[in-house]
Amino acid sequence: MKDGRFFTAIILSAGSSQRMGYNKMLLEIGSKSVFERTVEVFENCEAIDEIIIAAPKEMIEKYGEIIKKNGYAKITNIVSGGATRQESVRNALAKISEECEYIAVHDGARPLIKAESIAEVARAAIAFGGAVASVLSVDTLKSIDENGMITATVDREATVQVRTPQIFKKEILLAAHEAAKRDGFEGTDECMLVERCSYPIKTVITGRDNVKLTYPEDVLYMTEVLRSRGAL
Repeated sequence: MKDGRFFTAIILSAGSSQRMGYNKMLLEIGSKSVFERTVEVFENCEAIDEIIIAAPKEMIEKYGEIIKKNGYAKITNIVSGGATRQESVRNALAKISEECEYIAVHDGARPLIKAESIAEVARAAIAFGGAVASVLSVDTLKSIDENGMITATVDREATVQVRTPQIFKKEILLAAHEAAKRDGFEGTDECMLVERCSYPIKTVITGRDNVKLTYPEDVLYMTEVLRSRGAL
């Protein structure tokens, strides 16, 4: 996919990794770190024109060394991440190129995303203004109260689990962030900010292996997926 539209990817690598106990972005799976594996997918994706990294302030120099070592050509900036995901994205938005038309936000801890999935979400974003990588819900879903007691069964046929990348037309994402800042609203992802401004978002069902590295046991799963792809 390449039709002349300019896509900027923001890769969020500024999390605290508290549940892992160490910086999960530097964890090596095979011969490459999670950071490298994630960046390389976007670097090699034809749909993406530039990449901006949001990183912990103390990691900016280290990530810069990794970028230089690998010769990544699409990375134009490494920005200091904020106290929240939303703030990290906002810091990165301040550095996007003037040519940018669409913005993809991706969790750096999702190294198994495929270039074809990014391109598929990008095509949907062009068609609808916003799109998100998703998977169908397969488990029975329940609503619970503050005490953890079940209050209702949710129709799983009417739900999806959203992941990243989440891609939006630049004007839409900028407007959503500006509205959230004005209202003092803190969302858990970009979709939540865009939803509250009543913009449409298309779900794109992509591979279930696009998981986020959150717990130590996730490393085993990612290792097996990469081995099955011949990527170790």
